[in-house]
Amino acid sequence: MAILNDSPNTYRLGRVRRNRPTALAAVGLLAVLATLVVMIVLAHAQSKSELLSNFRLRGISSATFVSTDLSQQAVREQQAAGKLLAGSHVTPAQFQAVVAAFGSEAAVLLDDAGRVLDVVPAKPALIGQLIAPRYAHLSSAERGRRAVSNVVPSAVRGTPVTAVAVPYATPYGRRVFSAAYAATDSALDALVDHAIAYKQHKVFLVDGAGRLVASSPDAPEGTLAAAAPALARSVAHSNIGAVTGAKTPSTFTVAPVPGTSWRLILAVPNSHLYASLSGWTLVVPWLIFAVVAVMGALLVALLARSQADRTRLARLSAATERTARTDALTGLFNRRALTEHLARDSARARRRGEPLSALMIDLDRFKATNDRFGHEAGDRVLCEFADCLREVLRAGDVYGRWGGDEFLVLLPATDHGRALTTSDRLQAAAASRDLTDIGLPDGVPLSIGAATATHCTPEDLVREADLALYEQKQLRRTELLRPSPA
Repeated sequence: MAILNDSPNTYRLGRVRRNRPTALAAVGLLAVLATLVVMIVLAHAQSKSELLSNFRLRGISSATFVSTDLSQQAVREQQAAGKLLAGSHVTPAQFQAVVAAFGSEAAVLLDDAGRVLDVVPAKPALIGQLIAPRYAHLSSAERGRRAVSNVVPSAVRGTPVTAVAVPYATPYGRRVFSAAYAATDSALDALVDHAIAYKQHKVFLVDGAGRLVASSPDAPEGTLAAAAPALARSVAHSNIGAVTGAKTPSTFTVAPVPGTSWRLILAVPNSHLYASLSGWTLVVPWLIFAVVAVMGALLVALLARSQADRTRLARLSAATERTARTDALTGLFNRRALTEHLARDSARARRRGEPLSALMIDLDRFKATNDRFGHEAGDRVLCEFADCLREVLRAGDVYGRWGGDEFLVLLPATDHGRALTTSDRLQAAAASRDLTDIGLPDGVPLSIGAATATHCTPEDLVREADLALYEQKQLRRTELLRPSPA
């Protein structure tokens, strides 16, 4: 235990220690402020990322909705064609009725060889012609797969249309029914109008060649490049990001329409996309940061003044606790600490069903040594035996000064035989001490009483060890009083 004095070195050490709390408090405040700055910046970045992610997911969900609408349309066409257009001969009236039911701009019916069976509007010159190779969606349907076309010219009128082609089985082979819809006047326009709720938005549904299928707001231009040149250049290099070259800073996202070559493109001004991160939403965190910084600076002074007092109190409390549990002379546990350990070890032995042994030790002729050589000699004997205990006993054993010249040793998980072995080792260690100068040529004389129990109270265990010690002392006295043989 260190003892401070009034030397110059000690004074400087104390001054450094008194300044340390202030430095720690200042460092702590700076760490808190730095953490707040990082948290504010990260929170803003995370919020921005979440808004961008939600924007992207909105594009994906809208594209999926378009795909679902087209798939449902294809299923309806396939069911109607399989039911009404599967006969050996399809009359023009039958075909026109099916086409009218779908509100189609135009339609074509092909046989299993890809030749035209019927067409709406009527064009007799096309009947029997092989037109499937001219259209990718018809060729795909001829191979048995439902397909959605790009914006293509109508086979009859030449106007731009998009078509849904479906194959269906008949007793006379596979046939293909393809219904076409005007590219700029279809139900997809209404769907695109509701794809996003941001103001000043732009939504484009484009085919694989960049031609417009639908848009919101309406764009009379036929291609994305003509309708939004800056956006067209940006989407050519990425599926999400900033619109390069736009008059108003904007962000776009591109989502492919599953089952087609189409893409859905959304573009929104940043002022609307990140509106929730502007104004007071952006200012309030920094106002809170300023308040924390001012209050933290005030607290540093108070913490600096009180830290030294708290440290001194903590040290005093720890020293008091050590003093209350430690024998001042030998540095071993005192009776109070031994009593606490005895209660805990006894309870653990009962709980685990393990033996607990106790050694009660008494130093013989201790009073005579004190009377003849003085109390310093007696203190030396006590300290020498304390060193014996430290050398012989295990790390898990508990030992200390029970009082006067008595010592108590607790041996957890130790049966009586091993306790006696430990007792013999202590006897040997004590006898090896060189104390000839104070009248103890054979080392420290002592008597040891051993007791072992599993289910007993702490008091009973100590009492049994005391009785064993008393019996050993009585036996020694009897041996000393016994007359020697002639």
